[in-house]
Amino acid sequence: MNVNQILKSNPVIRCFGKKVKIYNEFCHDAQNFAKYYVESAEKSGDYRYSIMLLVHSLEKGMCMPNPRPFGFDKVRDLMRLLGNYSEKSCFEYEVGVSVLNAWKVFFEEHNWQSEKYYKEVVAFLSTKKFVYETGYKKYLPVIELENEEDFEKIIFSRHSVRDYKDEPIKNKDLKLALKAFVETPTACNRQMCRVIGVKDTKIKTELNKVIIGLPGFNKEHVNFFIITYDLAAFAYSGERQQGLLNTGLCTMNFVNALHAKGIGSCCLQWSNKHSEDRRIRKLLGLKDSERIGVIVGAGYYLPENTIPCSVRRPISDIYIEV
Repeated sequence: MNVNQILKSNPVIRCFGKKVKIYNEFCHDAQNFAKYYVESAEKSGDYRYSIMLLVHSLEKGMCMPNPRPFGFDKVRDLMRLLGNYSEKSCFEYEVGVSVLNAWKVFFEEHNWQSEKYYKEVVAFLSTKKFVYETGYKKYLPVIELENEEDFEKIIFSRHSVRDYKDEPIKNKDLKLALKAFVETPTACNRQMCRVIGVKDTKIKTELNKVIIGLPGFNKEHVNFFIITYDLAAFAYSGERQQGLLNTGLCTMNFVNALHAKGIGSCCLQWSNKHSEDRRIRKLLGLKDSERIGVIVGAGYYLPENTIPCSVRRPISDIYIEV
């Protein structure tokens, strides 16, 4: 036995070593969160998520049951950010301009034109065009399923599989999954998650080397989709877990929609150490603030697969009322 094996065989030393690694990895996470969170991003000229936060807040104000004049500081801040933003054709800029127009129209509908900042908003918007329908709208829940079995057919028939046909995923089949991804609820509608489809052979080879949990996979036929989140979207320490939460929500929509198109998948947690994470992010060309949340292995189903039974807990174990 070498020195490492001897140390690992001692439970006390092994436990201490794991604790050191845990603190080390969390320390890297804390440093990165503090370095790239929304106010730090704004100082470096990245206003995307500051704009989206203000957009969401203004839209919520228009949905109140007994509305009153609101949002003065927010429209002032939004005009400031939009005025400083150099990318006038990007999504966040266009949504920001559109919501200012919705706020103006909302005030006109309630005869609040004498309120402060109304004239400033009118002047700001005088040369702008409005690309998106923003503000508020009426929502009538429509369930088109004829019975529960239609829903169950998709949700309850999906299982993680690790072997796939030797066939690239067609864009037309991927489209539903990407639409489901986009429609996933995210914190304050900030939409901080992305999907990266891996086509590059070199990147796929590197992922095959470092992803934890690949035993049992057909590495030749797997298609990798990397789900990321952006630290620049988060506003304060209480949101430190929001990246992984939102990534998980988006991923579940994504893999269920893949399943509906006959595409199997398996979610692979990105639990690699900091040095590997940094190397792969660099290889992918991610922004400094962008982090990997989950990697999805996917491909068209084989006619038959062998999978673990994966027995689920009874509902009585997982649901309580208090």
